[in-house]
Amino acid sequence: MLGGISREARRNVHRSFGAGLPLTFHRAKSTQDLNKIHTSAKPPSKDDPDHHPTGQLTVSSNQPGKATVRHVVDALASFQESGRKYPKWQQHLVCILATPPFASWLEANSGFIPRALRRIFGPSNSVYVDVVCAVVDGLAPRPISMKAPSGEGFSIWHRPKGPDDSWVQDATVSSPTLQSTLTLQRGHVTLTLPLANTLFTNGRGSTLLLSRWKSSGRSFKIDRAQIEKQNVLLGGLGGKTLYHPIRSCIPSIPLTPVRRIQDGLGNIVRTIDFGQKGVKNVGPASRELEHSVTEYLAQEGQGSSTVNVWALIIPQDTSLAQLVRSMEAKGTLTTGVDVLRTENSFSSLNKHHYIGELIRRGAILCRVLSGGGGWGAKQGLLSLDPQTTYSTSNESRYDYSEESPDRQQVSALGNLAQEGAFIQFLVAPKTFESLEESDEEYAEFTRRSTVFGVVPSTVDDIPDENQEKTRFDLQVHHGHFGCVSESGLFFRAEEGRSNPRVVETKIDLPYSYAYI
Repeated sequence: MLGGISREARRNVHRSFGAGLPLTFHRAKSTQDLNKIHTSAKPPSKDDPDHHPTGQLTVSSNQPGKATVRHVVDALASFQESGRKYPKWQQHLVCILATPPFASWLEANSGFIPRALRRIFGPSNSVYVDVVCAVVDGLAPRPISMKAPSGEGFSIWHRPKGPDDSWVQDATVSSPTLQSTLTLQRGHVTLTLPLANTLFTNGRGSTLLLSRWKSSGRSFKIDRAQIEKQNVLLGGLGGKTLYHPIRSCIPSIPLTPVRRIQDGLGNIVRTIDFGQKGVKNVGPASRELEHSVTEYLAQEGQGSSTVNVWALIIPQDTSLAQLVRSMEAKGTLTTGVDVLRTENSFSSLNKHHYIGELIRRGAILCRVLSGGGGWGAKQGLLSLDPQTTYSTSNESRYDYSEESPDRQQVSALGNLAQEGAFIQFLVAPKTFESLEESDEEYAEFTRRSTVFGVVPSTVDDIPDENQEKTRFDLQVHHGHFGCVSESGLFFRAEEGRSNPRVVETKIDLPYSYAYI
């Protein structure tokens, strides 16, 4: 079974973030010495063409239990210019993301929020700040690393906002079955991330809080009581060029070549055409996949263990046809079982980022829930995860209309397995390669330090009590903002103007990231 990195291991890995800037970290000799921490990274110059009136910063600790409010507030010293260099703005937005050990700090009565605002804005009058607080599963890794462990701490984002900015919606009633979510918007693209489960931390299923604060000279007082939210939309992330495309990295290993679905219904793939060069060879959907998984596990030395498998569904769409043919010509979509025999093939395939481009144009990524085996009409069926939006429940929905059972199933389970659509099966790689400085994508990724992604669940991880204790360390990462979710990332985009097409999919393949 593909394993994740334990939370304890994530705490003890020394990492560096930043948008391609040299960072200097000072390790404190004691907890009383942490106010001397600083970073050499400077805020962006106003002469920078990509400059925009926002600020972002991440603070992480290898031992969150030893961190105090003073430690974190002092670490915000390099962030304060963000709030002070725009005196004409009277209304501001600050988003504070925190990992579960710091959940209690996000309460309005904890004392952390007003002290943090005082540090960011300094002494000022008539400044109103809307503060969004969310507890997330982890902090996002640096932009050029795929599988860097995330840490414990805070990621903070600030921007001024106009008086007519209406992003704050009315309070919504929390759902007993769904976690609260953050929705990040850039142009016509939105990313929705479910938040961390905090039931055993503060009694809430998840934590998403909104409050308004007003400066009163040298301190901040609450102006609007803190409320719980089901969702908050954050816009203006990643700069002023709203239509600059979001880059994605979805590392995977293709187990099969791209094939055509011959027969399917709802989320069930029944048969696939395995033929080549126009000659049909229709068989049970799991036939080729079962063989590929067996060979993959054998090469990885995992024997009779299991592995999670995903399916990339590419609709039979004329706008995708040319791209698919181009990828087939390059071998991107024709790679299959044979490549498993190639030495170092897995590491080389990690750099394939074609999935993100296909998703942007309408493809759907979904986990294979079950399938294979069986006999008769059920032989070789594959069941796909039908969830494409977070508002869609995985539970069966009952329909008492007079529609046929087949139509009811399509309505409840989506229409993923369409006849004629392309399908390719994938697994998540066990090892990853960081981008080298010589890589043509290095410069592009290092300019994007707003990162959101997906990590495996750590609910079953057991801390290693024998692990060597490390010295308490607090790190400041100027210019970096983001988080990761253990529940996946939900992508939505609208393509076209006159007749817009909506693209929606869930991305839960581990260590997938969106760079803004």
